[in-house]
Amino acid sequence: MRGIVDPVAMVRHVDFARSPAGEGLEGIIEWFWTVAWDLPDGTVHRQEVLNHPAGNISIGTLDDDGTRLDPARGRVYGVTTGRSERLLSGEGWTIAARTSVGGLGVILDAPARTATDAQLSLTAAVPGLDSDRVVSAVCAAPDNETRVALLRNALAEVMSTRDSAQMAEARDVHQVASMAEGDRSVVRASQLAEAAGVSLRTLQRSFDIHVGVSPSFVIRRWRIIEAAEAAREAVERGEDWMGWATVASELGYADQAHLTRDFRQHLGISPAAYLAVAERP
Repeated sequence: MRGIVDPVAMVRHVDFARSPAGEGLEGIIEWFWTVAWDLPDGTVHRQEVLNHPAGNISIGTLDDDGTRLDPARGRVYGVTTGRSERLLSGEGWTIAARTSVGGLGVILDAPARTATDAQLSLTAAVPGLDSDRVVSAVCAAPDNETRVALLRNALAEVMSTRDSAQMAEARDVHQVASMAEGDRSVVRASQLAEAAGVSLRTLQRSFDIHVGVSPSFVIRRWRIIEAAEAAREAVERGEDWMGWATVASELGYADQAHLTRDFRQHLGISPAAYLAVAERP
């Protein structure tokens, strides 16, 4: 549950599941995820998320502000550069495909930057997808597992019609972007450019088209997610917190002040305030 600000609270209120991308979507879709909830009258759960630097193709019964949608609605979310939140109440469900870091542009068949910090109609955002038919079929399905299968098949069909060179480029960007997630020694965009064998300017253009944010943003977002997780997991294990200065050093920051600056920029709160949330019973 990387990026969930308070995962302990989330599992008390919702059923969460994840399933693989499936054939034909490798390198474009990272995974599919589902949530379902049935809350008592008057109960509202506020779910805060530090999103991965990727997009989501979502169908669900609740708007972000808690408004019930009947029938469910399909939407596409680009990379969210700040912290996002959703209000859950009553009974409902959401299914979604989380794109790879690099897969959004080819799904949109347009530069991914056009969706950054935006919520788009599924009908308008994904050319070639019969969204009305897909949403209707998903709504009629008996459970989230069946709903995911319907969305998976629909997206695989659309991707089979996309330009093969565009698909290959998206997968190349995803491969380079994966280094930023998995290798802590990557702290500068120039390192990704060198690994890709292209100029920094070329890499920046590719990220603009396929991700929607810069390589530097992707690196910083993963490091902030790692820092937040390190703090939360230490608290959950009942261990002494080793401190933000140590985390800053381990993640390649020059000092704690630089980590704190990025933390505020991405999460909207200080590291100390985040730790206070993690320590709540």
